[in-house]
Amino acid sequence: MNPRGSLMRSVFAAFSLAIAALSFGSAAVQAEEVRCQAIRDSAQCVAEPSCWYDAANNKGCLPGPRPDEDRCAVHGGESTCNTSSFGCAWNESENKCAAKAE
Repeated sequence: MNPRGSLMRSVFAAFSLAIAALSFGSAAVQAEEVRCQAIRDSAQCVAEPSCWYDAANNKGCLPGPRPDEDRCAVHGGESTCNTSSFGCAWNESENKCAAKAE
């Protein structure tokens, strides 16, 4: 028996297993992204814990956690901003709605 040939087979087998593990791992991540982006209904998207719905930028259902954002920023007008239940106030100098400073 050739010890060098046995070692080469072992190294090749280990390398092949490592490549297969990396391939299957990244396929699962890609499948998760495709699944979220395939959801067209905002209610179904929000119900999925691994997805969030980006209505402000009209991008639809996206994978991952929702980024931090000011809830008041979506109010485009002063009257809507000031009557919001989110604790918003219209900022005259910046001409936009923002969260009230506490």
